[in-house]
Amino acid sequence: MIPESLSNRVYFSALLPEVCPVTYNGLVNILDRYGVPHSLLDGTKDIWCRDYMPIQTIDNRFVLFRYEPDYLLDTARHKASITDNSVAGRYVGTSYMEDSRGIKIDGGNVVHNGCKVIMTAKVFEENPQWMSRDLIEHLTRTFGADIIFLPWDTHEIYGHTDGIVRFIDEDTVLMTNYAQFDPDMAARFRRILKAHFKNVHELSFKPTKPHKYSWAYINWLQTDKVLILPKFNIPEDQEAYDQISKLMPHYKGRIEMVDATDLIRYEGGLNCASWTLYDTPNRDLP
Repeated sequence: MIPESLSNRVYFSALLPEVCPVTYNGLVNILDRYGVPHSLLDGTKDIWCRDYMPIQTIDNRFVLFRYEPDYLLDTARHKASITDNSVAGRYVGTSYMEDSRGIKIDGGNVVHNGCKVIMTAKVFEENPQWMSRDLIEHLTRTFGADIIFLPWDTHEIYGHTDGIVRFIDEDTVLMTNYAQFDPDMAARFRRILKAHFKNVHELSFKPTKPHKYSWAYINWLQTDKVLILPKFNIPEDQEAYDQISKLMPHYKGRIEMVDATDLIRYEGGLNCASWTLYDTPNRDLP
């Protein structure tokens, strides 16, 4: 798979500038400053394009999964917000796509470094027609990577790993401050991650009761040229910046923060609201 650290092009839903103008304008200003190409995706019905756009596995291969999240099936209004992800074809070309829409997966539940993928076990609940062993074998083959499964915290309906953990390097991961909200679940995550990685770090903030948005620093936007963290104008902003900067010296001088207060109110972060890929010179993308 193509690791996030090599992403050199960013897409956003065409709805984002209207729905979250503060976040969007801040993001494009940073991306322009670093020379990172960015575009808008037409035909989307909500801003969370990470979830419904395909997952890039190699330079010219994208896998499109079925986008039908259970948390959008409860009301007619929610159902109407489900994007038909066949729109992806106009952006990557249908000849580059593998159709795996027999499997239901949100892109926010696929955190990877190229060699390993971290998902929550919600994927098994979403695909009861598959035997667990067969689903694991199919996904391992599709991604070309080992898969690590974390338990699904059912108090959090989305079941996405991009709100739990991100890669620092091949042997190192960073967990969000889950321990400050749910120590028992954090301990379960920690045990599993330590069995697979040499270094497992965790964000932690000084307030005994951290701000409700403090989980979202882990939900950053990563490209090859710049790492963009959200900020919410709270004390934890600087603490998060300092902790992440220390762990990622390879981004020294290239870590930025963007005001995401109008985005976080919709319960998502920067990774959720972006679709990143590695663009090769021989592919003509809009």
